[in-house]
Parts: sequence; structure tokens; C-alpha cells
Amino acid sequence: MTPSETVSKSAARPLNERVRCGGVSVDPGDVVVADEEGVVVVPAARREETLTAARAKLAKEAGETLDAWESDHRARVDALLAGQGFEDVQG
Repeated sequence: MTPSETVSKSAARPLNERVRCGGVSVDPGDVVVADEEGVVVVPAARREETLTAARAKLAKEAGETLDAWESDHRARVDALLAGQGFEDVQG
């Protein structure tokens, strides 16, 4: 095949405009972060504030043992579930 025979990639249009993804608006410059627990969209105007808070949380967690982190995490999840009416969440 010669280069003229290959299929080229095309970009989605329009670029740098608001899009909706999973029912959430994402504007140009917003930061989208995803991990095994979910997805969050950080508005561009709150980028620095959010980065500062994330770094502080990371520094705090770095000083914790895995057991302490897991215990705290489980307590937060259990409290959220109990607040939604779920009982005996640890079974």
C-alpha cells in the first residue's frame, strides 16, 4: 500500500466546545479524572484548588498504613450506605 491508499484517521468535530458524556457537561479546559471508583470532571476554574486538595490528601494517605487506610475507607463507605437506608452493610 502506498500512503495515498491508507485510510486516515479523522477527528471528532467540533473541537473545543462543550460536550456531554454520561449526562455530564465537559467544557474545554476541564480536567477529567477516572479510576476504579469512578469518574469526576473538574471545572477548569477549580483546577488549582482541586490539585492542591488532592496533593494534601495524597500526603496524608502516604503516612497511613494500608490497614488504617482500608479501615477509614470502609467506615466512610458504611456511613454513606447507612445514610441511604442500607442496614447491616458488613453482613
